[in-house]
Amino acid sequence: MLILGLVVLGPEKLPPVLRKMGQLYGQFKRITGDAQSEFRGAFAEPLRDMQKAANEYKTVFTDASKQVEGEYTQTASIFRDSAAQEELETAVEPQFIPYESAPNTDNELSLEPKIVEYEIEEK
Repeated sequence: MLILGLVVLGPEKLPPVLRKMGQLYGQFKRITGDAQSEFRGAFAEPLRDMQKAANEYKTVFTDASKQVEGEYTQTASIFRDSAAQEELETAVEPQFIPYESAPNTDNELSLEPKIVEYEIEEK
């Protein structure tokens, strides 16, 4: 680029043009820096306010979530304990019922079942 400027402008005009371009670049940087600082200054407080509000909402939702989770855990525990207690209360102990075979007149084994009635005591 510098060679192109030397060919187009010549060796006498190139240094003043380069100085002027340097000055223009410096002014451009100052203007953009000032604009950036004004932009940041103008929006810094509203951004802080929005961030503060977002953090407050986050805290509210986090607290609510923890509360719901705690209530769910407590309710689930109550249901588990209730189911376990009900299972213990309704459990039936197996009773021994002796096997009786039907009287056999032929002294041979019979495969025919015999219905025997027993009384079961309820507790």
